Amino acid sequence: MHYIIQLLATILIGTAIGAVLSQRTKALLIGSVIGIVLGIVALITASWVPLAVGTAVFLVVQGLQRDNYSSRA
Repeated sequence: MHYIIQLLATILIGTAIGAVLSQRTKALLIGSVIGIVLGIVALITASWVPLAVGTAVFLVVQGLQRDNYSSRA
């Protein structure tokens, strides 16, 4: 089970780094950094709690990055 948590933490870290490199807003930057830090904590400790919190924060911030171009039609 530890390997699965570490693998998921690595995926979270990689995805958050990709979001940092293509940042759009300050909220995305902060949420991605939180995801990276909690992913590293989960990678080192093999605990699911920081992994779950980091993933939740990252997904909420990603959900806020919606473009509303379709509503202008």
